[in-house]
Amino acid sequence: MLVELAEKMSLLAAAALVAVLFPPLRKRILGGGDRRDKLAAAIFGLVLSVWGALLGLEISGEHFNVRAIGVFIAALLGGPKAGLIAGLGGGLFYASRVDHETAPWVLLASVLDGVLAGALAVQRPAWVRDAPRVFIASLAIQAVHIVVVGIALLLVGHAERYVPAWPAHLVKLLVNAAGVALFIAVAQVMISRETQELALTRARADADQAALDSLRRRLEPHFLFNALTAIRATIRKDPDKARDLIADLADLYRYLLSHPDRAPIEKEVDHALDYLAIERARMGDARLHVESHIDPDARGIQVPALLLQPIVENAVKHGIARFAGAGVITVRVKADPSLVIEVENTSEGEKLPAPERDDGAGIALNTLRERLLRTYGERATLTLDVRESGALVRVSIATNIFL
Repeated sequence: MLVELAEKMSLLAAAALVAVLFPPLRKRILGGGDRRDKLAAAIFGLVLSVWGALLGLEISGEHFNVRAIGVFIAALLGGPKAGLIAGLGGGLFYASRVDHETAPWVLLASVLDGVLAGALAVQRPAWVRDAPRVFIASLAIQAVHIVVVGIALLLVGHAERYVPAWPAHLVKLLVNAAGVALFIAVAQVMISRETQELALTRARADADQAALDSLRRRLEPHFLFNALTAIRATIRKDPDKARDLIADLADLYRYLLSHPDRAPIEKEVDHALDYLAIERARMGDARLHVESHIDPDARGIQVPALLLQPIVENAVKHGIARFAGAGVITVRVKADPSLVIEVENTSEGEKLPAPERDDGAGIALNTLRERLLRTYGERATLTLDVRESGALVRVSIATNIFL
């Protein structure tokens, strides 16, 4: 009997886990929801209770089944009314399958299970989400209904089969309690895992936003001061170029303040070129030359916003500025087969000593590498190739990500 009921209990408890996938029942497991969600819990428990009644077996003339699992699940998720509906419905269905002398007490047992479990769910809501407590409560409630039904049968003189079968009733009690506890335990594990994944996703989004904000803050005060100084110096010598620089600066900050999460790679390149145009005005046309090339197939591909910003900034600060001669920064974007973004800086002349205070190129690139990892996982890579006259940074993102 123990083996057969345990098998039936496992089947019923496994089927009950559909509740985790059904939004109204998930809300009830988490302690929320409205009347419609409670009604859904009642109907769901009623269906499980009827199914559990069909999974019964007969021992010494007494019928034993696992319908109480559905009644308890309805009560724990929906409260006393849901427990009453499932208990009454499941009890009526099973009562129709037994003799008329036992039928009223079968119905009484089911209703007692539903009402008592529902009252417990209202009075002790935390217990509903704790499998060991649910197991103990299920044992206690079933013990109550066994005692009540046993006394009632003794009073009316129909206890000749019920009372001697107490070992089988004990087995049924344990199996039903284990089924309900198994449902609660697995449901909580699944929901906890989803909650953790959601929290991780939010944390990654917050980290990305923090990285964007950090980039914007780095540009706002110091870079703006240098840009305005460069524009002021250019106004007297070349007013037309000064107007172009003002337009570049406006475009640069418009892009920063728009707070995009993702942007076409073409926009990212335009933003980087605006930045480099201002740096070129500050350093001098003879000191910095900029080249760019984008494959037509790659122009519309969406990438994380400000992806290029730290790369071109490092190319200027830790590349061109470290050499006495002229330098070239080249931005290339290809889309065959992966999206490949390259920023290369080469310089002429003697290499200058590093300043005493140096933030280091590695910090910005490591931050960008972590950002790519959070967004794309192992499908994106960032490499740095340091050379005698410069460096090459390459970002590669698997093309199938954008399909």
